[in-house]
Amino acid sequence: MKTKYFSIVILLFLTMLITSCSKDGKGKANDGKPAVTVKTQQLNDKSTFKLSNGERCTIVAEAAIDYPVANGEGLAVDSLQRLFAAYVLESGDSLSLPEAMRQVVANSMHQYDFMEEPTSDDESAEGDEQTTLNYVTSTRITPIYNRNGVVTFERVDVVKKNDKVTSVTHRYYSFDVETQTYIDVNRLFRDDATSDVCQLLKQQLLKQNNATGNEQLNDMGYFNVENITVSRNFYFDEKGVTWSYLPNELAVEAVGEPKITIPYSELSDYQCDNSILERLY
Repeated sequence: MKTKYFSIVILLFLTMLITSCSKDGKGKANDGKPAVTVKTQQLNDKSTFKLSNGERCTIVAEAAIDYPVANGEGLAVDSLQRLFAAYVLESGDSLSLPEAMRQVVANSMHQYDFMEEPTSDDESAEGDEQTTLNYVTSTRITPIYNRNGVVTFERVDVVKKNDKVTSVTHRYYSFDVETQTYIDVNRLFRDDATSDVCQLLKQQLLKQNNATGNEQLNDMGYFNVENITVSRNFYFDEKGVTWSYLPNELAVEAVGEPKITIPYSELSDYQCDNSILERLY
């Protein structure tokens, strides 16, 4: 009896040991380490314009950018940095990472080039008290998923006019840190499964809005639901994959940016070979 009891204890111990050392999900060790380490770069610029009606307009552009500097093992991620610059910072191939970060602020300033040329420094100083229009464009980039060999960066761009928010957009970019490659939808699903995933998105949109059909969604401000797409603007979390749609992409601006989350369990049948999803649940 004692021998049998002892055998059971040993078996349980070995089971716990194997479980604790096993891989998380279907093939990726979860050691608790972040997939990448990041550093933060803060930049800003300011200019004053004199409008044709005599008003002065102050433009401020700010950016706080968390960018990858090493993987979980402390090794450099040069290829990932180039992808980060190309996708997240929307820069050309010819720009270095520091140049691409500065370009984010420069692009924010250039969107007001249609107004008038900046005043001289002396004129700006004289007119500071007379400024009647203030625009502030801020960009914040930070990792929101950073484990299992995958990192997702969220880019939030906010525009304020006289302290009132006039525009907000959220964009998401995911990277495979192990291979230092960008993760597109073709790294998640089979080509022939795209339409099925679109159906899941439609069903979930109806469910989360307590709607029974597209007519009700239309009344709520949604449009083009029949043509919903499995876009590149998605991110990962503990529960599943969330697709985020920009203002006026799936619904009127008043609705904001609709988000649709599909649990990993509902996506498993549509995975491609070696899908990134296999690491995440």
